Formats: sequence, structure tokens, C-alpha cells
Amino acid sequence: MRKQLNRFSCYQQANCLRKGVVTVLTGFTLAALFAFLTLSVDTGRIVHTETKMQNAADAASLAAAQEIIAVVYAAGQGQGSANINANSIAVEAARLMAEQVAAANSVYIDPDTDVRFGKRVFDPNTGTWPIAWEATPYNVVQVTTRRTDVDGTQPDGQFPLAFGWVIGRSQVPIQTSATAFVEARDLVLVLDFSASMNDDSSLKSELGLTQAEQSLDVIWDELRASKVKWPGENRKKFRFKFGKINSYSGTHVSSSDTDYIFTYLGLDAKNNAGKLKWPYPQAGRNSDGTPKLWPSDSDSEALWKSYINFVKNKNGSYNKKYGFRTLMDYLQEQRCSRMLSEDLWRSPHYPFHAIKEGSSLFLGFLEELDFGDEVGLVSYGAWAVKEWEHFDGEVNIDITTDPITSDYSVINTIQRRHQAGDYDGWTGMGDGILKGTELLVGVTSDPADDGFSRYGARPTMIIMTDGQTNQGPSGWSLPAGFSWAEWTDYDGDGVADYTTSNWKKQYAFWEALEAAKKGITLHTMAVGAGADRDLMEAIAFVGGGIYIDVPGGATVAAMESQLLDAFRNIASQVPPAKLVFDLTSIP
Repeated sequence: MRKQLNRFSCYQQANCLRKGVVTVLTGFTLAALFAFLTLSVDTGRIVHTETKMQNAADAASLAAAQEIIAVVYAAGQGQGSANINANSIAVEAARLMAEQVAAANSVYIDPDTDVRFGKRVFDPNTGTWPIAWEATPYNVVQVTTRRTDVDGTQPDGQFPLAFGWVIGRSQVPIQTSATAFVEARDLVLVLDFSASMNDDSSLKSELGLTQAEQSLDVIWDELRASKVKWPGENRKKFRFKFGKINSYSGTHVSSSDTDYIFTYLGLDAKNNAGKLKWPYPQAGRNSDGTPKLWPSDSDSEALWKSYINFVKNKNGSYNKKYGFRTLMDYLQEQRCSRMLSEDLWRSPHYPFHAIKEGSSLFLGFLEELDFGDEVGLVSYGAWAVKEWEHFDGEVNIDITTDPITSDYSVINTIQRRHQAGDYDGWTGMGDGILKGTELLVGVTSDPADDGFSRYGARPTMIIMTDGQTNQGPSGWSLPAGFSWAEWTDYDGDGVADYTTSNWKKQYAFWEALEAAKKGITLHTMAVGAGADRDLMEAIAFVGGGIYIDVPGGATVAAMESQLLDAFRNIASQVPPAKLVFDLTSIP
């Protein structure tokens, strides 16, 4: 019995001991659970605050970058310089905007220390876009939101912990940042080089006879002022006269006999060497692009007689008037190709010269802006040409390995050494858009045909015409089931706002659609009264770009002014700001 009692007593003691241990363990467990609970509460508060601060930093950096974009756009409207540097109003505006946006999100930043600027540049060796901080012109904005001050009473004071005593801390620092950048562009100018690009300088100009006469006089004056000489000869092509062709308005000859007129004008006169004294001033180009030599007497005679036939059969007040105006008109109307008239590119014929001036201004704007944009050039007449080579006996350019280039001067030289009607007189816009797409992103799935646009740059095309596209591949038609409403419903009512039954226009739109599907932004420009405005608007819509109408005005000066404004406007249409998420590997 005593042994049983002892056993019972020991059991009671052990049970009491167990109860004591459980109590202690329960205490420790509850303490740990409480600690975890308090930590989870504070962790949740920290995460919530950090998320709020990150969102504010994102919004503030994007808003600040937008201030830079706004100044660039204003410059495109003729309001100030395109260059954004450390002294620009954009910087202060960006700082202020970042502060205001952060405050609207109940987050504090110091605009002087928490907003910094840099320049995003392309590194061709790595294919990345590192940021050079404090380098100008600025196209990057970084905003940092802080709660790092040990003085918790300050606006940027460290975040207070509700249960910090559990871990021996009353507050913790939090910091977030966001970086927004203005995307660089790979731009391809797709320009109309068709013969109609000299119509405003011809006697048939819709601007009227007075404007046409002024333009023709300027063309003659510029060609004479160029002092261009025959290859290998110390003789100028454009002299003070050609026999009795010795005035702007011209010598009237009533006869319709070509041979008589040729002799009457003195074009058959010989020099001391027994050659024609007044050779026809243009001989054309060889197949390699070099200008041909002084034409033979028989070639000169044939060309002069062709000019005479043109003038004697001309309608209007210049019928049978042989002078500088009708000679320049003949060059533009009958021999505008560079292979026939090698020096017309030196003359300001319109609207082509206005396009040249606009393109030069466009390239100058990009150079001043210095945001890392690169440019290529495609021209089109009856067919399109990627302008990555140019040899004319004076310049020798080959950029085939890098046709979308940061060397704007090369592109400018190429475009300025062309003339209206360079590649026949027709208008093959669809082929121009196709060649632009090939230049930017390629057109096949073959990696070797991926175009020349840089990864991380925005592929962009600027398409310009003064007429109606009238060329396309033989036998082409829209795919079965094509829906215009899917692509040209401007107002969202389910009805197409642009359609056409003209298959050549359809082809141009189709190539634009294919380009847009490949991520290319398409801006368009319709120049003059004869331009296809409806098609150009539709292409800009499907390409997510802007459409600019250049009506032309009553003078070539008015048209030139409008085109300068249009090119400046498009140059300033930089893409919306984007966030950089990984500064160590910027795409």
C-alpha cells in the first residue's frame, strides 16, 4: 500500500512539473506569437508605405520627364530652343512637377536633392542604353522618395514602428526611386521625289503665272551662280546667254520651222575650234552617276531642237518665246530625271526645294535636341530607293552598313543632292513605305533581315507626298476578309471612316498597316492642293502618329514656311516617357 501511495505521489509531482513546463512554454509561445504578430503588423505598414512611396516616385518621375517633353514640343512650335540643358526652364519645371506630384500622393521629396537628371545614350558595343548622370541634354529624370532622417519629426523622418520596442527599434528608414526616360527614335524619312515635286515652279503652276515666272528666274539664277563646268573643261554650262536665248522672258520667233528657229536663234554658231559655240547645258549622267562630258555637236543640236519643239507647241503666253524661263520649264517638264539633267538638284524648284529645306531643318532640330535619335532616308518616284549610297562625281557616300545613322550631315547631303523626278515621274508610295519598313525592322522572319533599328529605340517613319499614289505591284489585291472598319474607325462607332476601291491606294495603306503591326510609328504629311489627304490621314491613324496638312498657300514662300513648321513639329514629337526598371541593363 505504501508503495502504491508513493507511486501516486510521484505521479502527482510529475504532473505538476509538466503543468509548470507547459505554462512556461505557453508563455514563451505567446510571447513569440505576439512578437511575430507585432512584426507582421509593422511589416505590413512598412510595405504599404513603401508601395505608396514607390508609386509616388513613379508618377513624379514620369510627370517630371513630361516637362522636358513639353519644352521639346514647344520648341517644335517655334517657341525656343530644342536643346534641353542644365540652365533650361524644363529642369526647374521638372523639379517643381515632381514635388507637386509626390505631395499629391502624400509623399515628401526635396526637389533640389531628390530629383536628378541625366542623358540616356546608346552603347553600340553592348547594345544597351547606359545613363550618364548630369550629362546634358537631359532626357532622363530620377526621383527618389525618402524617409531616412533620424529626426522623426521631419517630413522625411524615418518610419515609426508601432511595436518597435519588441525588436528594440522605434523607427526604420525607407527609400524608393524611379527613373523615367524619353525614348530615342530611329527615324526614316520617306519622301516623295516624283516629277510633280517641281510643278509649283513650272509655267503650269496652280500658284499662277507671276509666281511661276519668279521661280523660273530663281532657278536660272542659281544654276548660273553655281558656276558648274563641263567635266575636264574650263567652260561653264550655264552662261549669260545661248545665242539669242538671252533674256528671262525670251525671244519670240513666229515661225514653226524647227530648223529655221535653230538657226535664227544662233544655236548653230561655231567657235574657233569648229564646235558648237552654245552647247546644250545638260548632258545627263553615266550609269555610275558621274556627269557626262560636253555633248557632241549632234547631241547638242538634237537637244536644242527638242527644246524648240516644246516651246513652239506650248500653250499660253510663252508660246514660241525662247528664253531662260522656257528653258528652265523644259528641263523640269521634259528632262527632270537626274540621268537627263545632272544639275537640276542645284536649283530651288518647288515644292521639292521646300522639302529639302524642311528636311534640313528637321535634321538640325534633331542635332540640337541631341536625344540619341538616328535617321535614314527612303525616296520614291515610280519605285522606292533606300538612300544609303550616293555617288555623283562630287561626293561619294556609302552608309550601307549603317543606313540609319547619327551622322545627320550625311543624310542631309544625300537628300539635298537630288531633284524632283529623280526616279521617274510616278508616285509609288506603297513601295516607299515597304522600303522604310525594310530599313527599320526588316520584312521576314530571317534574323539576318531584321532591319537596322536599334533595340530600345522607337522605330518611326515620316511619310510625305504631294500627290496621289499611282503605282503598285502587278496583280496585288487586299487579302480576303479585310475589314476597313477594323483599322480606320476614327470615332469608334463601328463604321470605317476611310475606304478606297483604288487598289494602288489600298496597297499603300496595306504596307502602312504592316509597318504599324511591326511596331513602327507612322507620321504623315500631305503637301499642296493635289495631295491625297484622306489616305495620309488614314495611314497616320493606323500608325499611331500625327497627320499634318500643308495646304501650300498662294506662294512658294508660304509653302516653304508651312513645310518648315511641319517638319519642326514632327521632329518634336518625341515618344511619351517610360520607366526604367533595371538601371544595370537598360534595353
